Amino acid sequence: MKRMNNTKIFFSISTAQIVLALLTVLFLYSCSVERFIPDDEFLYTKETVILTPDSVVNDLDDIELDLKAALRPEPVSSVLGGYPGLYFHYKANREKPGFINKFFNKKMGKEPVYASDIQTYEMEQILLNRLENKGFFYSVANSEIVRDTTNKEAEAIYRLRLSKPYRLKTFQLDTDTLPVYSKIQNSLSETLIKPDMRFSLNAMKAERERIDAYLKGEGYYNFNSGFLIFETDTNQYKNKKFDLYLRLKKDVPQKSIVPYKIAKVNIFPNNRVDADSTQLDTTRFAKKDFIQDEVYFKPKRLDPFVLIEEGDLYSPATSKATGRRLGSIGAYKFVNIRYDELENKDEDSLGQLAANIYLSPLNKRAVRAEVKAVTKSNGFSGPGLGLTFINRNLFKGGETLNISLDGAYEIQVGGSGNNQGSSSIQLGV
Repeated sequence: MKRMNNTKIFFSISTAQIVLALLTVLFLYSCSVERFIPDDEFLYTKETVILTPDSVVNDLDDIELDLKAALRPEPVSSVLGGYPGLYFHYKANREKPGFINKFFNKKMGKEPVYASDIQTYEMEQILLNRLENKGFFYSVANSEIVRDTTNKEAEAIYRLRLSKPYRLKTFQLDTDTLPVYSKIQNSLSETLIKPDMRFSLNAMKAERERIDAYLKGEGYYNFNSGFLIFETDTNQYKNKKFDLYLRLKKDVPQKSIVPYKIAKVNIFPNNRVDADSTQLDTTRFAKKDFIQDEVYFKPKRLDPFVLIEEGDLYSPATSKATGRRLGSIGAYKFVNIRYDELENKDEDSLGQLAANIYLSPLNKRAVRAEVKAVTKSNGFSGPGLGLTFINRNLFKGGETLNISLDGAYEIQVGGSGNNQGSSSIQLGV
């Protein structure tokens, strides 16, 4: 027979850790709030949602989390069985709360939530509405408040029976002669609405936002996702299927359903709040107007950073990319791109925009100082100083000149031998 070795494991716990643990337990125990709760009230500490589906639902856990997020008010949360936030709230609202109680109430105090604050019927309607938004029409809800008379605590329990959800049979765009309809139709190759998917209000909202972003990228400057409306039809089916239709709302403004092109590009390389743009000089370069009182930034150097071009359709992506490129120069504090609509006699087919790019420079010159403490392994240590001089846009083309001066005085304060007490001075550019 083989002899089995007995292995002993020792855990080392310091006295300070034991004292801290005991103090924590004592603190939480002392934070009992039962004596502060009114006689006819129960502290609301827990909420439970129980779902019983009539069919297979793969995302039942996600639905439960979404429903719980809709419940109001939230239960009072405990810390290791205690309620320190509530405790200091109660203590601070007494006749003579004292400084400590008022201080902790300000930092961590929480107001109590009682069972009488829970409107269960209203919560049931909210939960049913959430379920309808997910396709579970004609579901049933009931609720109850369970009270613990020993601990003076209460729990709200919501039971919901989920009916079989409605699922998509077909999805199509209403036909119309407006050119914007053909653009929307082209975008449907990337639609978020898929056959047999459960009815989902969130999916429809996301689809509207996707189409809106697509049309903005095609130049539709004034389009808005709110102009799109979905309609459902369940009359063709008896097995909880539905057809989905997409169309534009009635009386949508004409300027919202036409694309816009860039008619002018105005760049202000040295924008100031107090400057009068009518008094500034304009330089025409690469089909752009550079407007500045004197040449702060050479147009031929600034032009490559601007991707917005005359004649192009409006594009949010191009606008954002231009802003990022201009910000990367290092000479500007703020980059602001604003579009102004221009009058156009042919409003039915194409709108016109003026792209105004306002560039607010950083201070041209700056000095930065850095104090350092140097310690080396050979015993030398001492203070150091670094100075950096910055000259931005030095040759009016976005260049930045940095001149750094470094200095340190070191003395050997440790070790032994002839070098003890030696010192050195270091300078660098």
